[in-house]
Amino acid sequence: MLKTCKITAILDGSPGHEKQTEGIISALAKYVTVEITRLKIKKTFLSDIVSWLKVLVGLCRKTGKSEDVDFVMGTGTHTHPHVIKMGNAGGAKKIICMFPAPFLTRLFDLCFVPNHDRPKSGKKIFLTVGPPNISENKHIHKPDIGLILIGGVDEKSHVWDSDKICDYIEQIVSSESVNLNWTISSSPRTPEEMDAKIRRFAAEKEHVSFFPFADTPKGWVEKRYDMSGIVWVTADSLSMVYEALTAGCTTGIIPVEWKQKVNKFAYSEQYLYDHKIAISYDNWKRNRDHINSGNGLNESDRCAREILRRWRPESLQ
Repeated sequence: MLKTCKITAILDGSPGHEKQTEGIISALAKYVTVEITRLKIKKTFLSDIVSWLKVLVGLCRKTGKSEDVDFVMGTGTHTHPHVIKMGNAGGAKKIICMFPAPFLTRLFDLCFVPNHDRPKSGKKIFLTVGPPNISENKHIHKPDIGLILIGGVDEKSHVWDSDKICDYIEQIVSSESVNLNWTISSSPRTPEEMDAKIRRFAAEKEHVSFFPFADTPKGWVEKRYDMSGIVWVTADSLSMVYEALTAGCTTGIIPVEWKQKVNKFAYSEQYLYDHKIAISYDNWKRNRDHINSGNGLNESDRCAREILRRWRPESLQ
């Protein structure tokens, strides 16, 4: 009988980060019995300093109690010292999502790094196509249901033009089949004037509904992925692009203007086009054609299998 896999998940309160950790844990549960302890941490500068001090002064030396926990996992920089501290204290394998600072890589046992971060190769680095997530292809998509997800302002990465984004959305809705029923939703970064524009647009269209982010409960977007035959996402919301692809949706990307032409977001977007994983708006406009995008993309499963390949190979037999 296979041994239960004991996991401590360090959670920082960021939905995007927690989806990555939870996605891998859910994937592991399909291969082995898992016992999960979830620890919420404070995401403040002071708590980070205290946690790193504990690591640096050796307050978490190995005790040899490796039987207590098998894996300590986290996503995001705030989880790093906690993962290191707990892993060192009990001998558990230390696993992190996202690319840590290069000098920290050696302190972890395995790092799941999106290929757009373009890290140097190493035995502790495992590249993923975008971040892992909790989406799952349930094969229940309906061809007459579409979903459009809108990001918003981020002063560091891109120029947000509400009028231009609205034009793209109007083109998509008016050019697709009249039998398609569209749901449009915003995000916490969506400007108020964009919300207002989309609300007016939806009110004028019988087959368009608008759900502001504030009105969507936890798990709402995952249910929409399950049923939507086609999904369009603004390029600044790449995490939702990967969620839609993992859910098996045919997925298109609405362009934004990147402030720096060479950046990890632009690299990730271009990778999806080059490998025919997602649809670019420009190609769609020229051809009005959909490729069958997203088939087989399941990075949470790949991550789970890599963990088991390294430390529980019998679970994959």
